[in-house]
Amino acid sequence: MPLPNLKNLLTGGASNLVDSVKNVISEFHLSPGDKLKAEQELTKLTNDHIEKMATLAQSEFEAQIKDMDSARNREIQIATAEKAPLINKIISPILAILILGSTFLMWYVILFKDIPKDKEPMVAGIIGSLTTISMGVVGYYFGSSVGSKQKGEQLERLSNK
Repeated sequence: MPLPNLKNLLTGGASNLVDSVKNVISEFHLSPGDKLKAEQELTKLTNDHIEKMATLAQSEFEAQIKDMDSARNREIQIATAEKAPLINKIISPILAILILGSTFLMWYVILFKDIPKDKEPMVAGIIGSLTTISMGVVGYYFGSSVGSKQKGEQLERLSNK
């Protein structure tokens, strides 16, 4: 989930909470000054919470980028190592091809074959799982480091605002 959507989600949730608490505050018979002070404190706490959640989301995103980069570097080291056995060099691409092939095969089955009613939930679960795994495979092989770097820079700019 891109950070702007996450930020909107967090802001929206916090906004609803603030509105609910403001409604509770308005039920109390407070002086206008006390009400204003309570609402200001609530707004400050909400903003602090949103900032902490955005920081957490950014650090999780950065950890995912580092993990993917580490896997790609390992792949490069294995592929370029002279003493690495052939199986070590080809196992990842073979698994990727098998996963993508299985996904396309299951999509074909669901689109063009009759599936018994009692098997539909199982087939739907398999297709959902394979599609999710396939997205990871495609992201690993075709996700660009340049795009990851740009995403990281965008997160940095957003967090510094």
